[in-house]
Amino acid sequence: MKKILPIFLTLLMGTHAFANDFFAYIGGGLSTLMYDMKGSDKSNGFGGLFGFGYNYFFTPNWGVGSGLEIAFYNAEFKFKEYKQPPYTLVDFEGNEMEFRSTLNGYKEEQSVMLLQIPLMLQYQRDYSCDKFPKLYALYAAAGTKIGIPLTGDNKITADSVKNSGYRRFEDYEYKTQKFMGFGTFADQKDEKELPLQTAVLLSAEAGAKWKLNETYRLYTGAYIDYGLNSVTKRRHHPGRAIEYNSQERTFAIENLVDEAAPLAIGLKVKLSFGAGSAVAETEKIAKEAENKQRELLEANAIAAEKEAARLASIQEGKAAHLQARIDSIQNQVLNDFHITQTKPSEKQIPALDAIIALLKDHPELRFYINGHTCDQGDKEINRIVGYERAKAVKDYVISKGIDENRILGIGSKLYYEPLVPNTSEENRRKNRRVEFVIEKWLPPDGN
Repeated sequence: MKKILPIFLTLLMGTHAFANDFFAYIGGGLSTLMYDMKGSDKSNGFGGLFGFGYNYFFTPNWGVGSGLEIAFYNAEFKFKEYKQPPYTLVDFEGNEMEFRSTLNGYKEEQSVMLLQIPLMLQYQRDYSCDKFPKLYALYAAAGTKIGIPLTGDNKITADSVKNSGYRRFEDYEYKTQKFMGFGTFADQKDEKELPLQTAVLLSAEAGAKWKLNETYRLYTGAYIDYGLNSVTKRRHHPGRAIEYNSQERTFAIENLVDEAAPLAIGLKVKLSFGAGSAVAETEKIAKEAENKQRELLEANAIAAEKEAARLASIQEGKAAHLQARIDSIQNQVLNDFHITQTKPSEKQIPALDAIIALLKDHPELRFYINGHTCDQGDKEINRIVGYERAKAVKDYVISKGIDENRILGIGSKLYYEPLVPNTSEENRRKNRRVEFVIEKWLPPDGN
């Protein structure tokens, strides 16, 4: 039971979170708005993001993460000449009029800032490389982000605006009446606030994870955020760059951009800190289990020394004849197990029955039962096989009438205490065995 406790604790810890991975990051690259402005000269802008987050790893390789980040998107487009589609309205005299406008050197510059909330599923795999000794793991993540609008600005400029009004009943086009807002007007500009709405983005990133020290990890990778819907609201009059107020006989320059979805492709640097990474936590668990095993082995060694001292002390006096019988039990070896065999074979039963006979003759004896293996096979499998051998012998001993309370414990010694070196198959058969170890005894009165 003592032997399998570290294994049980390790498995139990494995059912909980493997790490709390806190991180802060910054990234940048292409960060633009996607829209279709036919006939224009469109330029994608550059921007970036920064934020902080948290990863919860539920296995050494898989985790989920979230956080908060600020992202910046920029774009612009130009028209050398833009002929606005004419539209009909009622002028200040109550007559129907068709408004016409042509813009030269028209340009819009959009900038949008979003508060983004990611929800990502991350996979990482341990990776080491002699060429890059600090390389710790490779990772990939995918998920979605919710983009909440913070600010949206649109700078609009035009080298010139040429307006006119055509009255059908007069069959006349007014082109030079500037007091009516008709004519050529140079250097028009304005700055508008873009009407924004919440956006949903698909997100993915991948890269490498570097070990800085026992606490800090550095992520370096590439990312992409693709908007599934428009972050700008649809305009009431798409295609109108000039809005004409026929009653006041004035005009205002407006933005043409209609529906635009965010898009970002860039590089990201992320510093992980706090409780550590999932891989680091796994290492910690393994190290703790190894320490427990070492402590157990040391305790067994100390117990063995105590046992040797105790047995030496009873060599004197009236206990000498009993000691000889105890020695006969101590030296009884049930060996020649097949490599995966756990239960005693018919060939081994006579030797086991002889030990049981001695135990029945001396009910004052208390003992351990230990299972041993050779050095072949996986360490964890050997641990289990050794334990199962000891347990099978324990069950047999109890079935033959030995009080279970006399058995102080069973354990697996693996291949740590071979009888002979594991250098041949014959020696390995000798090492695959079960042994009885006397822990304490109470000499009967009168002997």
